[in-house]
Amino acid sequence: MRPISNILAEPLCQFFNSLIKEKTVPEDLAFARTVLLYKSGDPANIANYRPISLLSTLYKVLTKLITRRLEEYACRNAILPPEQAGFRRNFSTVDHIQTITTLLEKSYEFNVSIYFMFIDLKKAFDSVELPALWDAMESFGFDQGLIKLAQLLHANGRAAARIGDDWAEFQVERGVRQGDSLSPLLFNVVLQYGLNNVPWQGRGLRLNGRLLSYLAYADDVVLIANNVTELTEMATALSDSASSIGLEINFAKTKWLHNQRGSRNSEEQIVLCGETIEKVEEFIYLGQLISCPRNPVKEIRRRIHIGRAIYFKYRTFLRAPRVAIQLKRKLVNYCILPAVLYGCETWIWTKQVAACLRTAERRLERAIIRVRLGDKANSRSIRQRTGLKDWIHSALRRKSKYAQNYLRSPLMSHGPE
Repeated sequence: MRPISNILAEPLCQFFNSLIKEKTVPEDLAFARTVLLYKSGDPANIANYRPISLLSTLYKVLTKLITRRLEEYACRNAILPPEQAGFRRNFSTVDHIQTITTLLEKSYEFNVSIYFMFIDLKKAFDSVELPALWDAMESFGFDQGLIKLAQLLHANGRAAARIGDDWAEFQVERGVRQGDSLSPLLFNVVLQYGLNNVPWQGRGLRLNGRLLSYLAYADDVVLIANNVTELTEMATALSDSASSIGLEINFAKTKWLHNQRGSRNSEEQIVLCGETIEKVEEFIYLGQLISCPRNPVKEIRRRIHIGRAIYFKYRTFLRAPRVAIQLKRKLVNYCILPAVLYGCETWIWTKQVAACLRTAERRLERAIIRVRLGDKANSRSIRQRTGLKDWIHSALRRKSKYAQNYLRSPLMSHGPE
């Protein structure tokens, strides 16, 4: 559609305006083909697949327009607080990782007791109750016309899934569609509606004169408390509020962490709905290892291991003598490097960290141009041949850029100093 967008703009505008005016949506427009993407675990277990909706281009254009209008209203009225960073412009996973790691560092340094609970919600996007979503939008004061249009898109939401060689159609009665540009915002709105109903008053960690009770990146919610009793009360209240919008906490995957120097109370337990929540000393949060005390080298080595796994996945291509070095360079710079440097903005920079990155990059460079250690080729000549981005320089540049942006952002109003 993009090459003929100038031609289609006017008739599409009239068509979409007629939908808004008449408050009707053709069934075929909201129809989706659902494909299941395998995540991990037992391939025979349907729970290990993620349903993705394949929607028409017209539907995507319409929902993109609706999303922009809803986002403008949400931003103008501060419906989503800084604690919610998921699927939002000028926010990223790094913001919350930085907040969590800084809290862990400072609390450990000054021997301040702090408790975290990493909440896992079962099939969050697929479980949202649609009536709760409409109640949330109305309570936040969204335009009634847009609410009605969103309701029609979901009311007429039919989907089809492949079973063998055939497609089986069914009506979608709950949840928001994964693959729809409107779904992330709708999910954030209904989740925030649930979070706002939790009695946070007086609970959480006091920072810069205000309480920080939780952080959320879409459905990745972290509770922050001063003691185990407060954390249990917050988690119980969140569980009750989440159930009112159709969400359920997965107690088996929910973990809690306590950062404290010296002796630890091993008898502390958290029990929610009869389920004992596991206590951990490290946790993978938004793709980064969170541990107490913090071990930055362990996280860097883990990132390097992830990068090495990508290398072995494309090893045949990267080591092929006939493949142009320019193609190998693109694969490394666009696939391996981002995986290795993910979250580098929050790293504690030391000589050991730099040495780990330097060694890993040199090993990779030697592998892709098939140079052995015994060949006595120096690092400068190897770099001239590969032309790869310098990992250390890239990491430091990203740290510097993030620090500058962070100091200018609204996050400074609630982030730890």
